[in-house]
Amino acid sequence: MKCPVCKTETLVLVDLADNLPANQCTNCRGIWVSSNQYLAWVRLQPAPLPEKPITTPIDPKWDTHTLKLCPEDGHIMARYKIFPNLKFYLDRCRHCNGIWFDNYEWDVLVSHNMQDKVNQFFTKPWQEKMRAQEVSERMDKIYLEKFGADDYDKIKEIRSWLKSKPQQSMLLAYLQADDPYKI
Repeated sequence: MKCPVCKTETLVLVDLADNLPANQCTNCRGIWVSSNQYLAWVRLQPAPLPEKPITTPIDPKWDTHTLKLCPEDGHIMARYKIFPNLKFYLDRCRHCNGIWFDNYEWDVLVSHNMQDKVNQFFTKPWQEKMRAQEVSERMDKIYLEKFGADDYDKIKEIRSWLKSKPQQSMLLAYLQADDPYKI
């Protein structure tokens, strides 16, 4: 097997975790994990640990921006977003489902107790959640910039209050009317 990043280095067998064999590039330190071996390893794991929030910045300096070919079958691998608003991606072969971890990516997942959730990252719900979180955070910044901190806090408070009222539509109509007492 050839490294998807270096293209020339041969991958060597390593133990990524107890009972999880993987193949690592001796040059770039990237790691290839077979889907079947990963799934077998996940089944052996005890109850999942709770995810740890990201409290320190993740530096994606190890990330490569070249097209990666699967070391097992030569197919082009797809990139998947793992955390919202961070340039942190994993590469997966859509043909054999094997996973490529650039140097330190596995360590980041382990440090956040997410090493047993890797297959979830490649699902449509996970990817949609990433996009939704990014859009929400972008909109939050736009509203904060447009309204200012005080007004934005106040409008969020009013919005929350409105959502709790059964007559929400009438309250909104009252607020939007130029003259709510005129028919």
